[in-house]
Amino acid sequence: MKFNPNCQKFHSCEDCRDRCIKDIAFLYGLPEEKQIDMLRHSVYKSLRRGDFVFHEGDSTDAIVIIQQGQVKLSAYEVDGRENIIGIFSDNDTIWEGVFSAGQRYPYSAVCLTTTHCRYIRRTDVEQAISDPKVAIKVIHMLSNKLHDANERSRILSLGEPVRRVAAFLLYREKRSDEPYITLHLDDIAGSVGLRAETVSRNIRRLVGDGLIEKVGRSGFRIPDYDRLNSFVSE
Repeated sequence: MKFNPNCQKFHSCEDCRDRCIKDIAFLYGLPEEKQIDMLRHSVYKSLRRGDFVFHEGDSTDAIVIIQQGQVKLSAYEVDGRENIIGIFSDNDTIWEGVFSAGQRYPYSAVCLTTTHCRYIRRTDVEQAISDPKVAIKVIHMLSNKLHDANERSRILSLGEPVRRVAAFLLYREKRSDEPYITLHLDDIAGSVGLRAETVSRNIRRLVGDGLIEKVGRSGFRIPDYDRLNSFVSE
């Protein structure tokens, strides 16, 4: 029997368990029965755009695997302005604070698209990483997250708005498997600490200079990655 990601039961389809686990990096190296056992104890949710994966103040008692979709982590300033901490997409893992007992999320996770995610309990993760091979992979993953946080900080440090927007689009392009980037202006603005109208004005400038191309209402394509990267570095 195989595990179906759309249900809390086992099913007889031959390949759905593989689709469940093939991109969950910290499961690599675990015996198959342990992988299945961890998934058996996890919680699967299918969420719509605007739904919450978790709320600010919720206990960080699980890691969240974004199997498919796009999620933003956001907090709000006292003036109501949204501050987007990060945007997560297919196969990303939200680990923040999960290994700190009693920790609570300082922000909310909101779906930008229809999203399929899986919650794996902290106790099950702790048991899994008692395997040295899995522990090394988790260390690598957390190191990558630290590198990612440093990259986001570097983008926010850019003083010129047009370069900040361009750097953010480069950052999103590197993290996406899609042929173009799909993000609304408000979400870009919240990610780079600028007003939506400022982002809109600078996107028009980048389009006019041929550094990016618009795709539909909220899509962007980078025709020449090296050229845009050179622009950001000038």
